[in-house]
Amino acid sequence: MSSTNGTIHIGKPYIETLESAVNGKAVRLCADITKINHNAASSKKSTLYFEFEERFAPYLCHERSDAFVLGLLIMAMEDNYDVEYEVPLSEKLYYQLSIYFIPMVSKYNAEKLSNIQLKGTVSDKPVENLGKVATGCSGGVDSFYTIVRHNKEHVSKSFQLTHLVFSSTGTMDNNSKRIAEYYRKQLEEVKGIAKDIGCDTIGCYSNLHEYYRYPYWGFCNFFTPVYGSVVLAIQKLVKTYFVSSGDSIEYFHLDLSKVHGHDGSVFDVYTVGCMNTENLSFYSTGVECSRIEKEDYISSDKAACKHLNVCGMEINGVEKTWKKRNCGICNKCLRTMVQLYVLGKLERFGEVFDIECFYKYKRQRIGQMIASNKISYVSETVRMAKKNHVKIGITPYLWAWLVYKPQRNLAHLLSRVRWMRRLYYQWNLDYKIHGYRDNAKYEAIKKDLNL
Repeated sequence: MSSTNGTIHIGKPYIETLESAVNGKAVRLCADITKINHNAASSKKSTLYFEFEERFAPYLCHERSDAFVLGLLIMAMEDNYDVEYEVPLSEKLYYQLSIYFIPMVSKYNAEKLSNIQLKGTVSDKPVENLGKVATGCSGGVDSFYTIVRHNKEHVSKSFQLTHLVFSSTGTMDNNSKRIAEYYRKQLEEVKGIAKDIGCDTIGCYSNLHEYYRYPYWGFCNFFTPVYGSVVLAIQKLVKTYFVSSGDSIEYFHLDLSKVHGHDGSVFDVYTVGCMNTENLSFYSTGVECSRIEKEDYISSDKAACKHLNVCGMEINGVEKTWKKRNCGICNKCLRTMVQLYVLGKLERFGEVFDIECFYKYKRQRIGQMIASNKISYVSETVRMAKKNHVKIGITPYLWAWLVYKPQRNLAHLLSRVRWMRRLYYQWNLDYKIHGYRDNAKYEAIKKDLNL
């Protein structure tokens, strides 16, 4: 009997054209997927696709199973399913995943991920490639650091960016309507950034999230292979791709139980080295510095000051009521604004943050940031404040320990009471108090309360 629960079978990739609700005239790189459960003697068939604008049709890579294997890899490891494929996998990708990524990552995360096998033929023949250079663009600090780091002033021509990539695979929920709406809206933002820096834009809408168990664990915590699968789908166009790392190399660890937030980006520098093919190279950018150092680096860039978008509340289902691009209240906004403040660079970002409101409630805002659970950001902020002779004072700490931390704890307790829970979510108190929304919990409670 097999030690795995079943097999994910990936059929021959093929290309179809269509009129899409999200990309207009579009092309899809598709493969029929069969999930075979050995224990239940059952199977489920579906079609996985990566959708692009029609102009990218010549660059979709149907000659390899690379995009589909990498995109489904974490799901297969999470569900303990082997992966077999009909069309060859790039030999380099097969070697790196089989020898390094799968056994090592499953060893250190054995409770969540299994050591599965990849089954199929391989090819060491490079596919045709146009040699373009790309990076993903969320509009956040990490992606802007990569963008600024790879303009013509900082790197040689062969590493200068030509394309910005935005895909729907950054979702945190399984609401297809909201994912599509956010994708369309944010893609226009990315096109604006690309225009300002002289690059082209690659937009990809995929149904990859449908293959992961919701509430997501693997999809959200091991998102680098998921993002990478989009690039492998179009690897006839892209030769070099930069992955924007969310953490410094000092936090590197393969065991996510020992990492705050259980975020696999802490070992991106390891993961991206396992995603290369004969004609496409991935690089991890930003592991060499802290987040506040990245903010300092991008603060002199006009495009960053004009377009920086660190707020994730719209994609998390919070209706926009704020004036600027960023809400200024959520955890991500708070830590960014406070760090820019101690750097003395906050005023440069007046187009995207409500700076007047920040200064009006400065002590409270700093207190909220201190009360957050991202200890590394708090400590680096305090260090930078001392270095720049910016006095934080005792008042923000009093707000943190006497108001915001107790407030969070009380809100957590009250959210367990059904009638209080109704008010808690009807009034968006999860966002207003915590500066964060857990979409999985939010959707489940809304359903339970008939909201």
